[in-house]
Amino acid sequence: MSVAEIDSEKAMNVVETDPNRGPSNHCVIIMEQPPLDGEDPAPRWRVSATLTLRDDVLGPDPIQADLPVVVIGPLVHKRQIMAVARYPSRVAQWSFRFESDDGRAKARVWLHPGNSTTGECGILVVAHDPV
Repeated sequence: MSVAEIDSEKAMNVVETDPNRGPSNHCVIIMEQPPLDGEDPAPRWRVSATLTLRDDVLGPDPIQADLPVVVIGPLVHKRQIMAVARYPSRVAQWSFRFESDDGRAKARVWLHPGNSTTGECGILVVAHDPV
């Protein structure tokens, strides 16, 4: 599992899985945000992903392909599963980019890759209803 701090004021917020962990076909995005300052609204994040694919069908060299951007948030719980990225074949490495325009937004991100039966492709947002 990979973990990193992201900050909307950074030029680039990239979190990657460890390529030595082996291929997977899904990656769970878990996020935790620090307490909000005053009356600031909870931020939303734009998330995009680049997948590194290694497959004999695609040729001998790895190729990279992007999944479409989704918007996630706001976080309802202190730490919650926000999205699951899926690809119907083996992914050697997942690389996620996070951006937010909502003031000074910060969060801690965990990436948890794994394998499951799937025919879906894309970043699927996990819906959370505010309590």
